Amino acid sequence: MKKRLWFILVFALTALYSCNKPREQADFDLLVDYQINEGPLLLDTLCYTNEAGNTFLITEVQWFLSNIELKNETGDWTMLHQRGVSDTLDLCRFFYIDTNIPESQTLHAKPVNVGHYNAIRFTFGLDENDNYTGLFNDLPESEMFWPDMLGGGYHYMKLNGKYVNEEGRLAPLAIHLGIGQNEECTQFYQNYFIVEIPIDLTIKANHENQIHLAMVIDNWFRNPHTYDFNVWGSHIMQNQEAQRMLNVNGNDVFKIITQSDNKHTSMNIGEHTEETFRALMKKAAPKPGFWTWQNVKTTIAQIHGKDKEQS
Repeated sequence: MKKRLWFILVFALTALYSCNKPREQADFDLLVDYQINEGPLLLDTLCYTNEAGNTFLITEVQWFLSNIELKNETGDWTMLHQRGVSDTLDLCRFFYIDTNIPESQTLHAKPVNVGHYNAIRFTFGLDENDNYTGLFNDLPESEMFWPDMLGGGYHYMKLNGKYVNEEGRLAPLAIHLGIGQNEECTQFYQNYFIVEIPIDLTIKANHENQIHLAMVIDNWFRNPHTYDFNVWGSHIMQNQEAQRMLNVNGNDVFKIITQSDNKHTSMNIGEHTEETFRALMKKAAPKPGFWTWQNVKTTIAQIHGKDKEQS
């Protein structure tokens, strides 16, 4: 009888130890990239056209990802927290990404359990519980503020650039997404959205664990809605109809980059730019006699010069 009780006690203690034994963990990084017209994003380069036929360039992309989660084989979700930020702060769940800050495009997460994960889920922007004025006090996140009269909080994204308008002139392009409002600014609308993407990720101990997430910029402007810069204008912070259109178009903006995609995006940037530009000119530029390859490069240099003078 005593032996039996001893066996039961040992078994119970072993089981208790096994249940309480911490699982092995490892660091995880999410690398963010940009694609457009099936190639890498080239900033400050007038070589892109959207579904509506607008010729445009992108100068910068600044945005938030929040509440990033990984799903394991049993269907449990694990929230990713920023390394170096206390778990007691809400800020650990928010990741700011900026093409002007290269290091921000690698999101460093605190260690997560080793094992296989089959999906990633995140919020584009900030949801209604998180998006409130005063959340961020330090630069650069604080510069993403959204005016209180327009709903407060912060931009989800600033996608800035220039486009060739109907007069054939370069006009500012500001695709700024955030909280929408009615004309009287008495009712507000949430325009963030949640993305879930299948993945095949095995996190291993003592291993470089990472995946690549791409924002496909041209997908903002098509499917299901064709977004025309000449129709919606340069600034849309107070245009809920335009905001909602981009919200719906965001259904296929994000994807996981495979190894073959990485090889494609590593092509020679100079060759890609000129090749894309010449293909664009064959279709129909507003002023094909003016928009030669040399003139475009000269125009961009002039734009940079004026921007520096204004700043």
